Amino acid sequence: MFHDIYLFKYLVSNLLLASSLLNHTQQEIWRYAVILLGDNTVETHHMGFIMNQPILNITHQQIATIYNLKQEMPACPIYCGGPVMTDRCTIVHSNDYKNSETKLFNSHASITFNNEIVQHIHAGKGPKEWKVMLGHCQWQDGQLDAEMHRPGGWLSKPWHRIVWAGYKRKEKMWRRCIEIETQLDAHDFLQDVWENST
Repeated sequence: MFHDIYLFKYLVSNLLLASSLLNHTQQEIWRYAVILLGDNTVETHHMGFIMNQPILNITHQQIATIYNLKQEMPACPIYCGGPVMTDRCTIVHSNDYKNSETKLFNSHASITFNNEIVQHIHAGKGPKEWKVMLGHCQWQDGQLDAEMHRPGGWLSKPWHRIVWAGYKRKEKMWRRCIEIETQLDAHDFLQDVWENST
């Protein structure tokens, strides 16, 4: 029960941020990572996407060729969603769009990858927010919970639309997330002081 309560809190938060210790790891992929965590978790594993790891050596034109799309992707960065199944491409997008192959990822995002969504994006009928991902993050049952409790592990943060931003430098999104959380904490503190003094 204890495990389930804490894991539910992490899933509801929707965002994982690398801690300062992880930012100094030798594994580049985890440094300054901002991970969108899914609620569509199955019993055996938990899934997420790194939202701020652009890939510099793959273009949107190459994505269309590799995955046999009928139409090129619009000009956009390509992101590394994580180290698992890096040959698999998907579009992570806002929940204002869906087609027959769309899967709800969490209360703020869905995942789709087919010709239809590409055509709709071109026509201005696609999702308001979207990112093209190669690969994803995956934790086996109990692994994420253990990493969350480990000193210097992941930081659990509430959802924020900043994950859709296209910062060229990975650490800029991470720093903005930390700044936003600090501002919210300060606001809550002042609100408590005000309420207790009246």
